[in-house]
Amino acid sequence: MSVMLLKIVPVVLTFLLGFLLRRIGLFSKSNADLFQKLFFHVALPALILLSVPRLDLSLKVAMLPLIASLINFTSCGVAYAVGCRFQLDRPTLGVFIIGSSVMNTGFTFPFVLSAYGPEGMAFSTLFDFGNAAVVLSFVYYLACRYGSDGNQSSLALLKKFLASSPLITLAIAVVFNLAGVHLPEVGIEFLKILGGMTTPLMMLSLGIYFDPRICRNGPLVTVIALRMLMGLLLGTMLAELFDLHGLIKVIVLLSASAPSGVTTLIFSTMENLDKDFAASVVSYSTLIGLFLVPLFILLNPVP
Repeated sequence: MSVMLLKIVPVVLTFLLGFLLRRIGLFSKSNADLFQKLFFHVALPALILLSVPRLDLSLKVAMLPLIASLINFTSCGVAYAVGCRFQLDRPTLGVFIIGSSVMNTGFTFPFVLSAYGPEGMAFSTLFDFGNAAVVLSFVYYLACRYGSDGNQSSLALLKKFLASSPLITLAIAVVFNLAGVHLPEVGIEFLKILGGMTTPLMMLSLGIYFDPRICRNGPLVTVIALRMLMGLLLGTMLAELFDLHGLIKVIVLLSASAPSGVTTLIFSTMENLDKDFAASVVSYSTLIGLFLVPLFILLNPVP
């Protein structure tokens, strides 16, 4: 077994463990919610502080959030045009558009960390900044438009995003990078322990969330194709446009073809969209991602 495969297989097995633990009743979705919060507020900020201060912040690296945003907006437009052909009701059409647009970059983080290390995580984090900004503003607006009136406005959600732990940590890490600040050895070891929780927290929670029920076969297959295949195509085009090479290009392509984000299901629950369809979109795109993401990494062994 190759070294890269040895790094990837445990990540997949952690997902399967989460699914098994829910099936036997040891874990529930409330546990998955807690794991997601720990990842978002503890493990991810630790990884940001470990990786971003060491990164060479070139102009191409600074383009990562812009590239992610362009993929989001383009995906929304194409998904609307395609979704209207299915003559779906408004709550289902809303999920169709959102599910096609939201990249679950968090799903790729454990694979990136295992295969490409701290530098790959730094690129992924910067890419995710652009993705999250669009998702928590424009995409949430779409969820409100196609569902019920939410109890949070788009502006309120955007303010919540701007006050989020990863974004604040990212700002601090960029300042450290530009100022040449180096963390003490004990601080680095502490952050490594916290960042090491990334894989178990993220993959266990996704395994717990997985729902094997299939809803609306035709639209489901189309959403997954738009999210992952069209995402890969858009990522490839933008990588060529911005003349990206090496690891940074690999991260763009991997992130652009990520499964549909768990945010699809969260927004559907908040705004009374088609929750069953949203659960199918997130679950089966994640399941496909478990095969495609490791395959992509095996075909792109950046040193």
